[in-house]
Amino acid sequence: MLDERLKELEVMSQTVGKRIDYVQGGGGNTSVKLNDELMAVKASGYKLNQITENEGYVVVNYKNIADYYDKVDLNSGVDYEKDSGEFVKKNIVEFERLKGKNLRPSVEAGFHSILARYVIHTHSVYANILCCSAEGREIAEKIFKDEDFAFIWVPYINPGFSLTLKIKEGIAEISEKKGKKPEAVFMKNHGLIVNSDDLDRCIKLHDRINNIIKDYLGIKEDYPQICVEKVDENTFVSKTKYLSDYFKNNTIDEDFFDRNSLYPDQLVYLNDGISFEGGNGRININTSTGGIIYKANFNEAVTIEETLLAYIYVIDWVQRSGLKLQTMTQEQISFIKNWESEKYRKSLLKGNK
Repeated sequence: MLDERLKELEVMSQTVGKRIDYVQGGGGNTSVKLNDELMAVKASGYKLNQITENEGYVVVNYKNIADYYDKVDLNSGVDYEKDSGEFVKKNIVEFERLKGKNLRPSVEAGFHSILARYVIHTHSVYANILCCSAEGREIAEKIFKDEDFAFIWVPYINPGFSLTLKIKEGIAEISEKKGKKPEAVFMKNHGLIVNSDDLDRCIKLHDRINNIIKDYLGIKEDYPQICVEKVDENTFVSKTKYLSDYFKNNTIDEDFFDRNSLYPDQLVYLNDGISFEGGNGRININTSTGGIIYKANFNEAVTIEETLLAYIYVIDWVQRSGLKLQTMTQEQISFIKNWESEKYRKSLLKGNK
């Protein structure tokens, strides 16, 4: 049974992980409950398409983590943002085939613990067109009202403890209202979660939700493919026509990325490194020619390119659809930029050549 469950984790992770319109770089995560106590969840810093039966995940005691959230007392004075992360680490279970790897579970192991057996969380560009627009919730309620699944819409909240608690509250509310647990969670300025006790349904439901959004918005063309070319060991240039055309044909000033802060991955991989017209940033954009240069190793360059493409695609389609872009607040931005977990994830990227 254990081998079967881990193979299911691999299949689920690889299925969504090979699509850069669903996940970019090390974004997104998956999990499988192995039995009544243990859960395999993606390791922080790994890409979903790197997960196998023997690689890229951490085993935790999810029952203890779920119980932790049942006993939260917000009036206790406990620093739950810190304490919950330490609690998850204490509940890492030694696993023979992962021995010596010393990996961290995803920072979102909390909400994985309270969901169904199979969980897929992505930063799908299609879901994020809704999640990053002011009208997103209204559209979701309209296009999914006759579907055979319940969903919850979670306003933006800091990842980690606070997000898990908000999802837990939403599950209780919808379960009472509709008599069934929600199989989908839309997270404002973040992404999509799909969960089910059936693997096939989980994978297919994730696809179906995204395809319904695409059909509603009239997205018919294939998602652009990325292309980066090597100049030297630490310099790569983008050859992705979609990006080049966007930067040439739109007015992009130096405040564009800060003014349009949409979600955490953008802040982690893009904002702090951008410069324009020959500047010294890790990412340099020439708005006249549309050229983009990355001062990075290959793995960094690909991750940045995937993240940049997804970000621009979301903005482009929000605008094309006549919707209003919903951005993060300065307080939300500051939390992500100073969050140790995101600094850790970014540091792992630099070490991968």
